[in-house]
Amino acid sequence: MNRNSLFAALAAALVAGAAAAQDPAEKVFAVRTARPERRTIAQTLVKTGSLAAPAEVALCAKVAGRLASTSLDDGTPVEEGTRVKAGDAVARLDDREYRIARDSAKAAAEAARAVAQDAAREFERTEKLRASNAVSEREYDVARFARDRTAASLVQAEGGLAAAELSLEECVVRAPMDGVVSAKKLHPGAMVSAASEIFGIVATDPLRALFEVPTTALPLLKPGETKVRVTVDAWPDDPVDLVVGEAYPAADPATRTVTVRALLPNPDGKFRPGMYVTGAFALDERADVLVVPFEAVLRIRDRHCVYKVVGGKAVLSDVSVGLRHDDVVEIVSGLSDGDEIVVDGLHRLADGAAVRVAK
Repeated sequence: MNRNSLFAALAAALVAGAAAAQDPAEKVFAVRTARPERRTIAQTLVKTGSLAAPAEVALCAKVAGRLASTSLDDGTPVEEGTRVKAGDAVARLDDREYRIARDSAKAAAEAARAVAQDAAREFERTEKLRASNAVSEREYDVARFARDRTAASLVQAEGGLAAAELSLEECVVRAPMDGVVSAKKLHPGAMVSAASEIFGIVATDPLRALFEVPTTALPLLKPGETKVRVTVDAWPDDPVDLVVGEAYPAADPATRTVTVRALLPNPDGKFRPGMYVTGAFALDERADVLVVPFEAVLRIRDRHCVYKVVGGKAVLSDVSVGLRHDDVVEIVSGLSDGDEIVVDGLHRLADGAAVRVAK
């Protein structure tokens, strides 16, 4: 090796030694930073559940007869899936016998009314004659008895007419509520009795979203206030924000859970009873709190810390944390709104390290 090469090697060794001896704190680390934000956050409880109908009825005939038709007033056939409104006529029985019975009862009532009116006039005449002692006490009693008897017969006849008219009305079977026909049990031509089920009807708007939540969460569930985001499994990209309704009064002794419900609007019948749903309950909601990205907080033994950027240096600072919500965590103390904190690259840092904020 010549002299020039020897000097060059010595110079390189001196530079390398100087670089190795450099204080790590003097290195400049590239980091990404952010500032705390103000948000409304909540402790989230996620549970699976299902949709249930608020009411199901078996629609039966109230009178016996032959089933004449199963259609709406406009002639639309009533089948499984037909949407009906409360009061819609969905079936009709052959009412000829009931019309005859009604007409007969009407005639009987008119006859009883005529007899009762005649007996009442006769009693009035007898009562006037009695005042002048023109009739005996016995004749007066007979007239009074005839008046009372015929009046009672009139009431009975009018009751029979009302019953006949009601039976005739019941030949038209009407939907008791808004809903969808879930089952059709009988068809035109069938003979039905007073308890024969013709249709099953299920209410579908709104539906009940039912969830089993642990009893430990009940103190944080406030009916009418606690929000729940419901996602129907069949439409995972179309969540619906609802409010929790009542919790059932008894807990399941086996699972120590309580059924909680929320009402899911369903005006177009998109959702069906029995579908699975997922509910994200917003428990312990807190408004206008300071939050930072979760990855910006370090856990050092029993401490929670962040790196503040102050004068180009990373300053390790203690913070107190609260709720975690999605990808952010609440900062109870230790930071203010204007602080700049490291959110990326913090695991390479030491307290006091020089930093360069990367764009």
